[in-house]
Amino acid sequence: MTAEPATAAGLLRRESCLLVQRLRLWAPARFAAAAAPWGTRADVVHHLAQSLADLAAAAEGGPARPLPRPDTDLALPDQLAVTADDLVRAVTSAQVALLATAHLLLHRTELLQDEVPAGLAAALGVDDAVAVGRNACNRWAPGTLGT
Repeated sequence: MTAEPATAAGLLRRESCLLVQRLRLWAPARFAAAAAPWGTRADVVHHLAQSLADLAAAAEGGPARPLPRPDTDLALPDQLAVTADDLVRAVTSAQVALLATAHLLLHRTELLQDEVPAGLAAALGVDDAVAVGRNACNRWAPGTLGT
């Protein structure tokens, strides 16, 4: 994966905005639906927001930022938007931005049951964005962040 940090961050910004827009249309029941192995779809979104917050903190050289769970699942898209924006502003490594985007795409496929377009995988510089995202998810699990 080779790209300029600004280009990679732009890709992360675009894909996070697209996911957030779709999640903002969800009703509480949709967030409450099961999503193995995470628990619920809301748990997946919170996990992704936490991972992005942890990456932003690492990029800024600061401590991890434990995210509280919002009182309502309807606030999760906003939490995801803020943490993604924080990471886009803080990231200086194209590889971190591209891996974070793959992580986001993994969970997008779990949440929306859609495929990652081949052109998007090519923009990431990978053949299988979901597999790369799964590896990033395992690597960057909250509390075990390794960049």
